[in-house]
Amino acid sequence: MSGDNDAPGVLTPQTERAFRDLLEMLSKTYNFDFREYKEASLARRIKARMAQVRIDGFAAYVEFVTQHQDEHVALFNTILINVTGFFRDPEAWNVLKTDVIPRIVEDASESRSIRIWSAGCSSGEEPYSVAMLLADYLRERASNYLIKIYGTDVDEDALNTARHGLYRLDQLKEMPSEALDRHFTRDGQLYRFRRDLRRWCIFGAHNLIQAPPLSHIDLLLCRNVLIYFTSDLQDRVLARFHYANREDGYLFLGRSESLLARSRLYTPRNLKWRIFQRMPTTARQVAAVLPDREAPAIGAPGAHSTRADALSQSRAQRALEALPAAAMVIDMADTILTWNPGAEQLFDIPTGNALARKFRDLDVSYRVEGLRARIEEVKARHTALRMENTTFARRDGTPVHADIAISPLFEGTHLLGVVVFGVEATEYARLKEQMTRVAEQHATAIEELQSTNEELETTNEELQSTNEELETTNEELQSTNEELETTVEELQAANAELGTLNNELESRTAELNRVDGRHQSIINSLEQGVVVLDRDNVIRIWNRAAERMWGFQAEHALGHDFFSLPNSTISQLPRAPFARILNGALHEDISEQVHLAAGTQVGLARLRLTPLKEATGEVTGVVAIFYPDASDSPTSS
Repeated sequence: MSGDNDAPGVLTPQTERAFRDLLEMLSKTYNFDFREYKEASLARRIKARMAQVRIDGFAAYVEFVTQHQDEHVALFNTILINVTGFFRDPEAWNVLKTDVIPRIVEDASESRSIRIWSAGCSSGEEPYSVAMLLADYLRERASNYLIKIYGTDVDEDALNTARHGLYRLDQLKEMPSEALDRHFTRDGQLYRFRRDLRRWCIFGAHNLIQAPPLSHIDLLLCRNVLIYFTSDLQDRVLARFHYANREDGYLFLGRSESLLARSRLYTPRNLKWRIFQRMPTTARQVAAVLPDREAPAIGAPGAHSTRADALSQSRAQRALEALPAAAMVIDMADTILTWNPGAEQLFDIPTGNALARKFRDLDVSYRVEGLRARIEEVKARHTALRMENTTFARRDGTPVHADIAISPLFEGTHLLGVVVFGVEATEYARLKEQMTRVAEQHATAIEELQSTNEELETTNEELQSTNEELETTNEELQSTNEELETTVEELQAANAELGTLNNELESRTAELNRVDGRHQSIINSLEQGVVVLDRDNVIRIWNRAAERMWGFQAEHALGHDFFSLPNSTISQLPRAPFARILNGALHEDISEQVHLAAGTQVGLARLRLTPLKEATGEVTGVVAIFYPDASDSPTSS
């Protein structure tokens, strides 16, 4: 008989190697590491699956899994036992209801934010149980709080069941009837969880061992999951839980888990029902927030440096979360390891919906055009890239401008993944567009008013200087990525400077408006009729004297062809002098009989034409000045 048929959990030297080969294959091929699960329990579960497919021997089963592409899913479902229920161990939940929930709500009285994490949530009964406790305690005050209940598991089938919130009556038999009536509605032969409370719950795939922990958690529930791990792995996961909990946060374990009795990270709140409260520490024993290599055992050479690295990475994660800018870390398998609040705001995707997901499965991978291709390019070339002034739309259609930097993340010479860092530049783009629009609107006035030309040039230089300062500020913000611990203060200083520059821009805009008004006053104060034409004889300026002489209001003349105005005298004016001016003549004088305003008088008017030149000397139009000849006595039409 094969050695695989030994007592469960006992491996002979002949079978242990094949057993280890199976675990290595599952880790490398399917990215799921069971090597630190308790050997006896793990071997017993694997043998149960082998019996179902009638395989005798771990070596033969390795070949079977390799040849059948869906077999690993069935194996994982066999290993990961989903045992859960609503209000499992009612006495423990009553302690939560009377002791823990009121304290969490009281602590959140200022922030108005409550964050709860159910790790290993299976089909969702546990997160929904917490939601019911909160709803019953808060009642009408619930709308005053931002409540997020994260339910995570490695079983996608169980998570899909949780997301639908539909349960059979036999799954609800342990629930009090009044709670069933308040929080569930009948849906055919099933019962559906309340939709308003369902919106509090966010379900996503998450591996406690490999994926980074969530953070700022008020209550963390992980019941009867750690009992399958080895002691060393339990300690590392517990350190991650300690990192995830906020100061004085709570941890709720299963009755079979007693590892916290020896831990200095938590103090018992109710030891019987395994409810603990987080202890503050000066040197936080936190697991690395990024997936780490094989950590040396405690007491082994290198263990001290590994803990120091974990502490350093923990601080880095805290700094990432404090950044107002967006930051995410993506590993080589395209899995999102870190997603800070800045990324949640910029890309409009909640952290719970992003962490541990494939980047290509998120809509941001195609909403931001070219981002996915740039990430793959960084992975291939091992060099950083930047995407300047990238434009994309949020889910509600709001346009967003952002500067995005993508850098490779190395451990020594080994590429772990990429870091994507994004700074929203929507306000900067809006200011830049306003500056361009203002410059275009006042370009003509700047060229015409020679007396104020020097002042306007100075203003333009100041605007250009402001734009350069903004660009310099943006470069400084990017460079501070290398010093994460000081980034928040520098970005706040830069935001203050942008506010000051915006006020200066508004002041300059008001000044340009005053200059434009002064220009209009000067033109309209002239007694001579002044008409400015472009190279296509389209009227660009028509002063009040021209209105009185020709009988056309400015709004009826501006933008029209001068020679097409409904005035016979104008249409009969010779066009040749105008053409000579455009071709380089210094000036032209014309004397013609013209009909003055209202068509009641006819007199001899002198017309002087001069070229309209750019600063470069290019002739862009004609300035026509009309002088009524007072010596010529008017006659009746």
